[in-house]
Amino acid sequence: MNANPLSIPLPNPLERLKGRVLCVDDEPNILRALSWLLRKDFQVVTADSAREGLHLIRNGDFDVVISDNRMPEMSGVEFLGQVKMLAPRAMRILLTGYSDMQAVIQSVNESEVFRFVPKPWDIVELPMIVAQAAEIARRQEIGLPTAEEPHPEIAGLRLPKILVLDEDETTHSVVEMSAGDLAQIIHVTSPVDAFKMLEEEEVGIILSERTLGTMDLTHLLCLLKRKHPQIVSIVVTESEDSNLICRMINQGQIHRFIPKPLKAGNLRLALKSAIAKRSELLENPLLAERHQVSSLSDKETNDLQQTLTARASESQDPASEKHSSATGMLGRFFRRLFGS
Repeated sequence: MNANPLSIPLPNPLERLKGRVLCVDDEPNILRALSWLLRKDFQVVTADSAREGLHLIRNGDFDVVISDNRMPEMSGVEFLGQVKMLAPRAMRILLTGYSDMQAVIQSVNESEVFRFVPKPWDIVELPMIVAQAAEIARRQEIGLPTAEEPHPEIAGLRLPKILVLDEDETTHSVVEMSAGDLAQIIHVTSPVDAFKMLEEEEVGIILSERTLGTMDLTHLLCLLKRKHPQIVSIVVTESEDSNLICRMINQGQIHRFIPKPLKAGNLRLALKSAIAKRSELLENPLLAERHQVSSLSDKETNDLQQTLTARASESQDPASEKHSSATGMLGRFFRRLFGS
């Protein structure tokens, strides 16, 4: 009697892949390069136009969508904005040149991209970024849990708190005029005072100038987001340095950029958006994963700590009790902020 042959299931090659990725670009050589780079670890689908990309989005499920910004039918920012509505689970990555500053700002203000990647991209870094994005998307595949009890801010029991950090009195005035009925506004003009408020108050939103005097706050805002992912940051800036803004997107997941001079109507819309985002993050903590930040280097972290310590020392008389209190508060904040 012949024995039945053994039935050995063959491995599914798709099971080992880290996610399904859609790449959209009107240049065939770019699509080939992306496909070649990512196909080892991901199931890669390509589209040579935004229209085709949207068709694929409507008829398929993707973990990550990568788009070039400069395309003939619509910009990558506009395309990713539609992706956000059609497939909110998919993580969005924008490819563009550093010279295209307006696209960089719009990619945050409209499409809420996960990462901004310059062209030409780093062939080691890009697959790592895509893998991180795909992992986040897949963890949210079965839906996001809701909090058992709504946070007081969500339930409407109290107003959210906006911390305004700027030396310009005009900024404080415009914020009060724009959002005084939407939130409790806390006004500070120095990083030390900001730390004190962050220690004492449950701040939900930070609106800050990028620079304060001679101090660049870029790394501070980035580190705050890393340690407090439910804080929503808005940056007010006159800078046209798209390289810097790109780093703030990747390292700080800044929610909005607002150019100076501030306009009350635009500011109110940005703050209402930030308040809504804050509520989402409180209601569904897993959403914070979609706003993970890339790490600062050891040098950037050390430089920031030294700068803040120096600013705290300069702001107070070393012999005063107030200085001693501020130093102790700063030390506690540093231990929490820098994990030491």
